[in-house]
Amino acid sequence: MKKIIFLLGVITLCSNYLLSEEIANSESEHSIVRAKLGQHRTIHTNDGNFFRGKVIEITDDGNIVLQTEVGLLTIPPEDILEETVKIFRKDGTVFKGKLIGEDDLNVTIESKYGIVSINKGEIEKIDRYFGGKLEKLLQKKIFFTAEEKNTEIFKDPTAFVLPPYTFFITGFSMGYGFTDKFHIFTRITNNLNEDLNLIFRRVLLQKIKGARISNLSLDLHIFSNHNMYKEYIKYYENDQLKLEGSSGLSTIKKMYGRKRDFYWKSSIVYSLRNPLKSGRGNWGFHTGITFDKLLFVKPVIEYNEETFDGGFSDSQFYAYRAFMGMDYDLTRKIKFISVLYYDPGNHYLTFGESISSYLQNNFIPDYSEGERKEFDFDFGITYAANDNLRIGFHFQSPYITLYWKFFDY
Repeated sequence: MKKIIFLLGVITLCSNYLLSEEIANSESEHSIVRAKLGQHRTIHTNDGNFFRGKVIEITDDGNIVLQTEVGLLTIPPEDILEETVKIFRKDGTVFKGKLIGEDDLNVTIESKYGIVSINKGEIEKIDRYFGGKLEKLLQKKIFFTAEEKNTEIFKDPTAFVLPPYTFFITGFSMGYGFTDKFHIFTRITNNLNEDLNLIFRRVLLQKIKGARISNLSLDLHIFSNHNMYKEYIKYYENDQLKLEGSSGLSTIKKMYGRKRDFYWKSSIVYSLRNPLKSGRGNWGFHTGITFDKLLFVKPVIEYNEETFDGGFSDSQFYAYRAFMGMDYDLTRKIKFISVLYYDPGNHYLTFGESISSYLQNNFIPDYSEGERKEFDFDFGITYAANDNLRIGFHFQSPYITLYWKFFDY
């Protein structure tokens, strides 16, 4: 009897040992892919294939179930190539290991020294490997999910900010990303015309679910010495202002007197960035409202016995703009962008009027030109010429956008 009990004990111990080994091996195999439900992932396999899709299930035995363009695929963990990285820091140190996490600020790896989280601002270069092969050799075939997050849709802001440590410059403005929720811009042309200004954007609320990101942000744009004539005139019917052969701007100056003043405007914006169902790119939705100082200013509605009509009441200017827009990745380098807006101060300019306005006013629009048009829309494309340069074309003023982004890592 004692021998039977002894044998049962030995069998039990061996079974527990084998089971623990199986579990350990299973966990080791499953740890190759750091996937979460809802993520869009590109998985490389050891037979030279790669599959792009949405992770809809991770089975108990570690299989990754992807919803792809061609249907549901179940990929066993033993077929998946491990993703590793080699990180070169600016101080000369080098870390190698399995990638276990990454966001806009940090890269986290499992190195031989333990779990290491490295700030991207300290990184000089990253080499990525799948199954020991450099990423650039494997990913040439992939239509990458575009990483560009628009901070503006033509004239209107979005709720996204520049990535941390990113410098942004165009012919008319420049900015810098301080954190993943805060950046600062300035309009260069206004500064050169003695109107120092700053634009602050702060993300108030952020929700991230897999690759889906939604932000609610607040913009505040302040001007130190702003030409208020160009703000007033937007809300008047320009033809009414042309009294005795004078220009509309001349009449505004007589009505309001010499007026350089502190000026501000602010925007509240909601933006959503969501992967396309195919996993081939993203689409973004943006909506918000912009209002400014004139909303609390009483307009002049009579001058030289003339009564004026326009975008104002007896007590205030209708100084706000409501907008709704979208962007859509057509290819890995081209985004389609469109916006629809209501703006009582908006003026429609032809191409010739727009060019003339910029050249004659030191590259600051003269809002007295063109017909006042409250409802309008615009659309166009943005082309990523390389990792830094973006070129945009659309059908309203200023027609062409050109900007550079420089990442400090």
